[in-house]
Amino acid sequence: MLERMQLFPLNFYKKAKFNGSMGAMNFRLGKEEKETEDGEKETILVGTVWEGPYNYDNTPQEQKETKEFAYAEEGICEAVEWFNQKGKEYNAKIR
Repeated sequence: MLERMQLFPLNFYKKAKFNGSMGAMNFRLGKEEKETEDGEKETILVGTVWEGPYNYDNTPQEQKETKEFAYAEEGICEAVEWFNQKGKEYNAKIR
């Protein structure tokens, strides 16, 4: 089970993405710019999960699942919860 303290502080995501794994599931958390309906740019965190063993770049996009989170501490906490939920689902498949 992933805990908040295992992911980096918010400032880390300004310049890098974090990749990790939990059993059969790989995950990634990173910052992205998103255009809002009114044409403004919004900074968000994007979480991505996929089944291993391949890394992010070698896994086809259709095999990945993504979710957007607020670019804030609360967003990281929500991402941890989502990663844990998806990790249980992925790991239940292999049992």
